[in-house]
Amino acid sequence: AGDKDAACCVDCHGSHNILPSSDPQSLTNPLNQPKTCGKCHADPAFAERHHLPRVLPPEAYENSVHAKALRRGITNAPSCSDCHSVEGAHKILPMSDPASPVNRRNVAKTCGRCHTKITGTYLGSVHGVALQEGIEDAPTCTNCHGEHAIQSPEEPTSPTAPQNVSEQVCAPCHNNVVLNEKYGLPTDRVKTYESSYHGLAVRRGYKQAANCTSCHGVHDIYRQSDPRSRINPANLDKTCGQCHPGASKKFTQVKIHSFRSVIELKAATIIRQIYVMLIVLVIGGMLIHNLIVFFFYVREKYLKMKRETTVERFDRRMVIQHLLLLLSFTTLVITGFALKYPDAVIFKLLLKIGLDEPTRGLVHRIAGSVLLGTAIYHLFWLFFTRRGRVELWEMLPRMQDITDFRETMAYYLRLSRKKPQFDKYNYIEKAEYWALVWGTAVMGLTGLAMWFPVQATTLFGPWIIPISEIIHFYEAILATLAILVWHFFWVIFFPEEYPLNFVCANGRVPMEEVEKHRPRWLAKITGQAESTQYREEWK
Repeated sequence: AGDKDAACCVDCHGSHNILPSSDPQSLTNPLNQPKTCGKCHADPAFAERHHLPRVLPPEAYENSVHAKALRRGITNAPSCSDCHSVEGAHKILPMSDPASPVNRRNVAKTCGRCHTKITGTYLGSVHGVALQEGIEDAPTCTNCHGEHAIQSPEEPTSPTAPQNVSEQVCAPCHNNVVLNEKYGLPTDRVKTYESSYHGLAVRRGYKQAANCTSCHGVHDIYRQSDPRSRINPANLDKTCGQCHPGASKKFTQVKIHSFRSVIELKAATIIRQIYVMLIVLVIGGMLIHNLIVFFFYVREKYLKMKRETTVERFDRRMVIQHLLLLLSFTTLVITGFALKYPDAVIFKLLLKIGLDEPTRGLVHRIAGSVLLGTAIYHLFWLFFTRRGRVELWEMLPRMQDITDFRETMAYYLRLSRKKPQFDKYNYIEKAEYWALVWGTAVMGLTGLAMWFPVQATTLFGPWIIPISEIIHFYEAILATLAILVWHFFWVIFFPEEYPLNFVCANGRVPMEEVEKHRPRWLAKITGQAESTQYREEWK
């Protein structure tokens, strides 16, 4: 209709270099057709101009099982014209045309030009019959195998590979609320399969575990009531016996997707409720019991400290900063991971008690504001107070820290009998402090970008949001694990600190601990080394 982009003879056959299609140099030879068609169809501007629904099909075809077959010399493997043309290679119709070979109603017959037996099987299946009866939602060949980039099921990236077929091929339809309601299909099939042993094993990459096609068939899928169906009660012993030799009738009555009767469903519900209650009571009781014991020893250590000579390590402002950090960080971890992992049991419980998304977001932002406010105050305190400047000086990394690390490892590996001797802050605490400084800056900046996305994208561009999301998530994991693995060990679980290092509560440490572990600091505060300057800084 006057479209200047429409292909004419020379576009496909050439001008002075016209050769028969059987010639390997011919532009219309099956091996060369993707490149010939790609003159137009591999051009994104052409596809956009003509509102083509498929993007770069020649490139996708080149990686397909069909293109690979052609390159291996299998000359009857299909190329572009084999699927798209009617009556030879020249009559190509749009996909919407009922006469087009790639119209949904005709795709199976088009594939059947080569895959005759499989097509016959498919056309008799529940999907094939439904499509022939006019149900456009029924899947045809391309829904499962793809269109141009068709791959062998042996390829790990193929949607029909054993580890992918359930999730990528069957689930998009059978987990679709609209389709299930429209056609009266069970709504729990995908969910119950995924939670079964078979589904869990497949998700772990075990290819031999049963997937949807293992039981229901591939092209030969029929209704359960159909005698040909693999899941017909009469055939289940054979179907299950593929993996479970000797499967009996009773064995085949075990349901994968749901319970067989209302009584079984009720029994399962009651058993779950009993176990949930049992877990809460038993584990909750254990937790309460152990907390009583834990706090007994916390109180014992606190009373013991009150009777001992202690040294101030943190002043009141430092204790308050640590408390605000503790509360804000813990809240951020809980409310942050609640968004990332909504299906986790603990976060489902929080949802039930009122931590819905608006509330979670509000609490998360409040905690973030407290953390940033504490960080800003900490910077002011460091640079504009005498105590802050002294603490910053003590926290700076030094060559001595490397020596301390080496001596610590030697002692605990029993390579040396010399116990490590530290200053006010050792390399363990310095590493954690500077990691905290870095983490707070990173989490603060990325958090603000996500909190104010319009302003952030205006300043930096659209890339800032996805990059911030990635950094924020992984930095959160890093910080949380560092607290659990590193900080908690040294302030709670380290045998000489258990059950708790009280410096976080009252800012003081026993003189005995200072004498034993921090003699260099003791020398400073008792005037045995560099005392004059040090005492002046603390006035």
